[in-house]
Amino acid sequence: MKKKTTIEEDRRARAEKHVLACPNCGSPVLDHMTQCPKCKAKLTPKGYQPMSDEKIKKIRYITYTIGAVISIAIIVLIIVFRK
Repeated sequence: MKKKTTIEEDRRARAEKHVLACPNCGSPVLDHMTQCPKCKAKLTPKGYQPMSDEKIKKIRYITYTIGAVISIAIIVLIIVFRK
């Protein structure tokens, strides 16, 4: 007969899947942490890949362009509806 688990036990079991040992001091850390809370060593989160500088520049260019277009549209609307 299978034992029924409580909500707390389910949460604990799911959390344990994300616990790793710090490579520096061995203390338990979660897989998304960027720094060990005990020894303050830098950690690389599981599956993390930093964005390239080229991609960051492209995103910044697109964001600034959209912002400029919206700003110009607002200025034009203010001028048109002012009359």
